[in-house]
Amino acid sequence: MRIEAPFPKGSILLKLIVTFSVAVAPLFALSLFLNELGRQEVQSRVSDAVMTRIHYERLSFERELERIVNLQQQMIDDSNLLALSSQLEFESDYERARTINRLYDKLIIMRDSSPYIAKTSIYMPSADRIVTTGTIKDKATAERQMEQISLASYKGGYPLTDYEGNTYISLAYPMQYDGAPPLFIHTIELSRGALSAMLDRVSQDGGTALFGENFLIGHDGEAGLQLEIGKGLRGELAEQGSFRLKNETDGQDYMAFYEKSGLMHFTLATYVSESVLLGALQSYRIWFWLLVVCSLIIVVLFSIGIRRVIQRPLSLLVHWFKNVEEGNFNVVVQQKRTDEFGYLFTKFDGMVRKLKRLIEELYEQKIRSQKSELKQLQAQITPHFLYNSFFILQQLIKSHENDTAELVAKNLGDYFEYITRNGKEEAALESEINHILSYIEIQSVRFSDRIAADISPLPERYRHIRVPRLILQPIIENVYQHGLGDKLSDGRLEVDFPVRQEGLCIRISDNGCGMEEDKLNNLRNRMNHEELEGESTGLMNVNRRLRIRYGKAGGLTLHPGPRGGLTIELHIPYKEEE
Repeated sequence: MRIEAPFPKGSILLKLIVTFSVAVAPLFALSLFLNELGRQEVQSRVSDAVMTRIHYERLSFERELERIVNLQQQMIDDSNLLALSSQLEFESDYERARTINRLYDKLIIMRDSSPYIAKTSIYMPSADRIVTTGTIKDKATAERQMEQISLASYKGGYPLTDYEGNTYISLAYPMQYDGAPPLFIHTIELSRGALSAMLDRVSQDGGTALFGENFLIGHDGEAGLQLEIGKGLRGELAEQGSFRLKNETDGQDYMAFYEKSGLMHFTLATYVSESVLLGALQSYRIWFWLLVVCSLIIVVLFSIGIRRVIQRPLSLLVHWFKNVEEGNFNVVVQQKRTDEFGYLFTKFDGMVRKLKRLIEELYEQKIRSQKSELKQLQAQITPHFLYNSFFILQQLIKSHENDTAELVAKNLGDYFEYITRNGKEEAALESEINHILSYIEIQSVRFSDRIAADISPLPERYRHIRVPRLILQPIIENVYQHGLGDKLSDGRLEVDFPVRQEGLCIRISDNGCGMEEDKLNNLRNRMNHEELEGESTGLMNVNRRLRIRYGKAGGLTLHPGPRGGLTIELHIPYKEEE
C-alpha cells in the first residue's frame, strides 16, 4: 500500500537540503575567497616577474642603443670620414684608397661591437660613394634608400626608423637638413635576429613586441593582436604598467605589460593569454566548482538518506493518525523496527486498539440508551391520544350520534390496529399518512363546523420510505389542540410535500393564532438541545425522535405561516438512489 504524506511531498527533504547547504555555504564562500585571494596574489607575483623582465630587457636594450648612438656620433667626428667627404678631390688615388679602407675597418669594428648591428653604411653624396659592411646590388636604390631613412629620422626626431620592414639608426652631417645634400649619411641597420632573440627573452609564455611611433617589431602571425596593443599604448598611460584587452581574432582575453623608453622613444610590451598566465589557478577554480558540485550531491544524497530514515516513518504514522481521525480504527501496524519509531508504532497500535474497544462499548451503551428512550417517547403518545379519543366517543354517545360514533369507533380501531399490529419501530411513510387520515377523520367529528383539513396526495417516490412510527399524529394533534383550538370558524389545516434537494419535507400549516416571537424562539432553542429533561410530548417528542434517528439533518423547523398561524416542516434526509 502506497502511503501519501499529508504534507507537500519532499518538504522535509527540501528543508534538509537547504539546512545542510546553509551550513556548508560559509565553507564554500571562504574557499572561494581564498581561491580568489590566491589568484590575485599569484597574478600580482606573475605580473611583477613579467614587469621585472621587461624592465631589465628594456634597460639593456636602451643602453645598447645608447652605446650604438654614441659610436655613431664618434664615427661622424672621425677625421678620415671628414677628409673623405670634403677633400676627396685633393687626395691621390692611393691616399683615397687608404682612407676608404681605414673607414671600412672602423665600420667593421662598429658592426662587430654589438649583436644588434646587422650592417652599417656611409653614403657620401658629394663623392657619390657608399662605404658599407654589406653588399649593394643596386647603388642608385641604396642611395635613395639611405636618403629617405635619413629624411625620416630628421623629420621624426626618433633614433629608430622603420623602412621596408627593417629598422635603422640614421644620422646625417651636417644635422640641418634644408634641402641641400649633406656631406655624408651614416645608417646602422639593426639585426632582426637579435631583436627577435631579445623579444623572446622577455616572455616565454606569450608574445613580445617593440612599438615605436613609426615602426612595430614583433612575432609573425600576431599582427592583429599587436595592432590592438598598439592602440592601447597610444592612450594616456603611465611609463610602465599593464592593461587587459580582448583579441577579436580568437576571442581570448589577454594581459599586456609594457614599459616606455623616454630616451629612445620606444615601448617594449609583452602580452600573455589569461588562460596561460593563470592556467594553474584556472584549474584550481575548476576543481573548486567541482568540489562544490560534489558537495551538493553529497548533501542531497545525505538528505535523501535522512528522509528515508525519518520522513517515511513519520508519513506512515501521520497516515495512521488520519485514518483514526476519519473514524477508521482498523489500523494494523506491521512494522518490525527496533528503533524509536518501532516503539512509537507499538504504542500507537496499542492505543488505537484500546480506543476502539472503548468507543465500541460507549457506542453500544449509547444505542441501548437511545432505543430505550425512543420506546419511552413513543409509548407516551398512545395514552395521550387514547384519552382524547375516548373523550370524543363519550361526547358522541351522550349526544346519541350513533352513526358518527360508529365511524369514530372504526377509525379508532384502525388507529389502534396500526399501533399494536407489530412491535417495529419504523413504518412506511404511506402507512403513517393513512394513520393520520384516520386521526383527522376522528377529529373532524368534533371540529367539522370549525376546522377544514386539506391533505395533499403523497408522491409515489415517497410511499415506501421507512420513517419512525407516529411522527405526524402528534403534530396534527398539536394543531387541533393549540393552533386551531380557539378558532371558532374558518379554521384550516394543510398538509403538503414541497420539493427539497436535501431530502423529504412534510409541511403542516394552520391559520390559527400562531405563537409570539419570544415563545417561538424559546421553543426552537429547546428543540435544539441534545437532551430533554423530564417528560416530553408533542413537538418536542417528534423532534427528539427524528434527531435520534437521522442526526442533525433531521428534525422540525418552525416559522410563522403565510396566513397567520404556524408552519411546521418535518425534515427527513433522503436521496433518490437510496
